[in-house]
Amino acid sequence: MRRNRDPTTRFDLILAKKRYSLESSVEGRDFLVSVEGRDFRVRLEEQSRGRIRATVNGEERMVSILDETASTLTVKIGGRPSTFERPPALLPSGERVSSPLSVQAGLLLSPLPGLVVSIEVEEGEEVELGTPLVTIEAMKMESIIRADRRAKIREIVARKGESVRKGQPLLSYE
Repeated sequence: MRRNRDPTTRFDLILAKKRYSLESSVEGRDFLVSVEGRDFRVRLEEQSRGRIRATVNGEERMVSILDETASTLTVKIGGRPSTFERPPALLPSGERVSSPLSVQAGLLLSPLPGLVVSIEVEEGEEVELGTPLVTIEAMKMESIIRADRRAKIREIVARKGESVRKGQPLLSYE
């Protein structure tokens, strides 16, 4: 029997100046990822001290996120750092958009730890590029997380007043 699979999300990443086209969907606790026609089943489990256990097609690796910005993600896998770039979103103001991880499987992940001050959208709402989605307060500063593309809000996971950690899902979209 086939398990329930979320809709496929398509995006590009750049590693060492080479652009890769990816497709991702969620099946149960796994990400199903296709990179340039090669398929991978990925399970991510958060460990202590900012480390993640990544199981890719049955093979385990420890991953540490070294740095994450709106356009880059630097991770250390097996002792070797790699920086992934996401092609820039077209926001005329240059404001920060959601992180590269947000694109995977249609999840918006918190780019920083903090307190959810407001949720600007509702489930089922269609949003445009740059639409404010969630506001998070950290160290007395508010950060507005905006849509990095046109999408439909599927589920709001975070709640107003909730403390979130970096990388925690805030909402899902399609």
